[in-house]
Amino acid sequence: MVDYSSAVEEIQKQLKEKTKVFAFKKLEREVITTGACVECGSCVEGCPVDAISGNRVENKYVPTLTGDCISCGICYAMCPRAFAVHDELIGNVKSAWRVRSLGKRKRQDGGAVTAFLEYMLEHKMIEAAIVASQTPDTPWLPVARRVTNKDQLYDCGGTIYTHAPVVSEMIKGFKDGFFKQAIVGTACNIDAIDRMETHVAGFFSVNTDASVFKISLFCMESFNYADLTKFLKNESIKIDDVKRFAIAGGQFTVNLENDEKSWPVKDLDSAAATSCAYCQDLTGMHSDISCGNIGSDGGWTTVLVRTAIGEKVLQGALKAGIIEAEELESKSVIAVANSARFKKNKFYMLKPQH
Repeated sequence: MVDYSSAVEEIQKQLKEKTKVFAFKKLEREVITTGACVECGSCVEGCPVDAISGNRVENKYVPTLTGDCISCGICYAMCPRAFAVHDELIGNVKSAWRVRSLGKRKRQDGGAVTAFLEYMLEHKMIEAAIVASQTPDTPWLPVARRVTNKDQLYDCGGTIYTHAPVVSEMIKGFKDGFFKQAIVGTACNIDAIDRMETHVAGFFSVNTDASVFKISLFCMESFNYADLTKFLKNESIKIDDVKRFAIAGGQFTVNLENDEKSWPVKDLDSAAATSCAYCQDLTGMHSDISCGNIGSDGGWTTVLVRTAIGEKVLQGALKAGIIEAEELESKSVIAVANSARFKKNKFYMLKPQH
């Protein structure tokens, strides 16, 4: 039988080999002071040097650092409210890449999403793709659009940071006889489809002839259209004059005809969609492929491949010369995971309902 001390040594070894380790101060900042602590005592009893005490403060059990932390990472890794390993943060990933479209069309970041859809349409892997596009008579107001060829697809390039009913449009597509579709959406959209696939009464459980390829966009938060317009107006910008929106490095950037302006994303909290406060998934863990700009240089798209069909699409697009791709370095994957952890921890900052 392995004694406790030997078990702790093995735990420390596993943490050093397989994940990033965090000191108690990080646990205190993210979990204890936010009110997310469940008072289970795993951090107190798991500390190999007895540096953490379970103190009673106004009859509440509060883990407190009372000794010298050796930054072994056990307290953070074993906390049920902390997120230490990549599977918890970005889900199952078969391979990770940075990708750039080789087409000459206007694109957002590396243009990988458009390239994947082009490849699938051209090779009859799908009959239609569902994407978000601008409403023709209201600039940057999103509308869900069904595209069936690459010319239509190129008209929809660029990211719109406002919710669009893409799942609704997908269902309409099936009603119209398009049984092989791809959809581009954020984690919340992908979760809706996952429910349709896994629930016993879900659409895809009942209709096995239908299929959908899921591409998720990295998303920290989306914005309410009216509030985003108001924010820009307060900055003396008409949304009609915006040529491109982008979020990178914690900055929200607006490109105009001959100018560019940016603000810290947190400055737009008042414009954020209320539903985003309840989401903890940055990358869309239930998708076939996840795409975003975190972890890659400008002009490239970070791509996380999650399924066998996702791998087939990436490799097919690469072989067809539609994209170029390089395997993502581990430090870049860590950058994505760190952003995912930040989003998960934002949930603990919500005002409690009781």
